[in-house]
Amino acid sequence: MNPNIRIGGMLVGYYLVCPRKAWLSLRGIWMEQESDAVALGRLLDQHSYDRSEKHLTIDAEAPDGTALVGKIDRANLRNGVLHETKKGRSCEEAHLWQVRFYLWLLLRNGVTRPDGSPFRGQLDYPLLRRTETVLLAPEHETQLAATVAAVRELARQETPPARLTKRAFCIKCAFDELCYG
Repeated sequence: MNPNIRIGGMLVGYYLVCPRKAWLSLRGIWMEQESDAVALGRLLDQHSYDRSEKHLTIDAEAPDGTALVGKIDRANLRNGVLHETKKGRSCEEAHLWQVRFYLWLLLRNGVTRPDGSPFRGQLDYPLLRRTETVLLAPEHETQLAATVAAVRELARQETPPARLTKRAFCIKCAFDELCYG
């Protein structure tokens, strides 16, 4: 395992959807360059919103000392809202946790809204014309710390986790061919 591991929001999302995908990503295996769905998502992200509010990066440290990094799609700092843009809702639970992870990083850095209250998140689904507000509760912080610890443990494993029982969204996953060939 790389002792300098940095865990990001996307990796947390991968872990929650499919630990095998997270394990492969931890080893530098990225299949997204081959995925039309990922290319569409990037294009959507690049062209859906004002460029001046895009792609902030924030670093923090987990309670166990693990380095954390967040690459936030965009933020409205004046209103204290982080935005994450997604193409569809097939992995919505992982999307929620990815935004909570970014909110957690801000909290761990002591960053608040201008009035001193915590930032809130927003999942944006432009193709669906839908948004969802995301808040960070104390129990989410506990779960995020546990997830980071689980990802660190996953990184130590010599072999990948077993393939999941094939699910409908696996067909659209960039790793589908690698896992199910």
